[in-house]
Amino acid sequence: MIKILHTADIHLDSPLKSLALRDATLREKVETASRAAFSRIIDTALSEEVSALLISGDLFDGKERSARTAAFLTGQLDRLRAAGAQVFYIKGNHDAENPITGTLDLPDHVHVFDARGGKVQLAENVWVHGVSFADRHAPDSLLPRFSAPVAGAVNIAMLHTSLAGAAGHDTYAPCTVSELSGMGFDYWALGHVHKRQVHSQAPWVVMPGIPQGRDIGEAGPKSATLLSINDGGIRVDEIPTSALEFTNSALDITAAQSDEALRTLLRDHLRTTAGELTADAGVLRLTLQGAPERHWHFLRDRDYWGEQISE
Repeated sequence: MIKILHTADIHLDSPLKSLALRDATLREKVETASRAAFSRIIDTALSEEVSALLISGDLFDGKERSARTAAFLTGQLDRLRAAGAQVFYIKGNHDAENPITGTLDLPDHVHVFDARGGKVQLAENVWVHGVSFADRHAPDSLLPRFSAPVAGAVNIAMLHTSLAGAAGHDTYAPCTVSELSGMGFDYWALGHVHKRQVHSQAPWVVMPGIPQGRDIGEAGPKSATLLSINDGGIRVDEIPTSALEFTNSALDITAAQSDEALRTLLRDHLRTTAGELTADAGVLRLTLQGAPERHWHFLRDRDYWGEQISE
């Protein structure tokens, strides 16, 4: 069996705008969450003894160059090198012009596909194909740049694309799932759209989603995708990656007829929410709903209740 881990849209050095940054105890967790999630991806790659890690674009967030990030990245990739795992990387719209990827001498087990496209043999019967963005804009389909799949082998194709379009995402390298399905590849390792979605299973067309949410707009658990390849085909499993989970939650307090009753509702709700997290830490946006008899008291003392909830 050959195992491969697929991720995308890591967005190292992404500027964070979360309100959670106002909380001193949460600031460090939020600011380091993207790196922590990438470290988790490497941890999983090592524990699963993968043959390769696929990064389908937007490893970086933009042009900003950080020596600290470059050192962090090299250190994490070296962990894979020591284990004999390869890395395949395509550039997306955010990192196409990133100076780190242009000048940093990445370890020799990292293969960066260029904008002309290409393919690399991973194992006797497994080939990885990929096409990078030449710059931040790819208004046309990149499918013509892929060479034909290798006959008799498992062929994996890496592409950063919005597909036919996705809410909240610019349209880049447009194509349809039916076009991808007709090209003869066994697995499409996509990137760009931050919400995980398996578009097809025959062949596999997988958008892994962002491995770490950056604010409340990217709420919920995040993940990477593990491929297990054997004679029976490809099995796909979702692997949790979030170091910090943003969560929207609502609580009906209609039944709270006293301060202690409200405290009990809050305490139980927060414990339940914490127990449902897949990450080690969570940032919660809590909305209280309903109109109990003491509704106006709760509104009058909202600062007090805000502090109670935080506590």
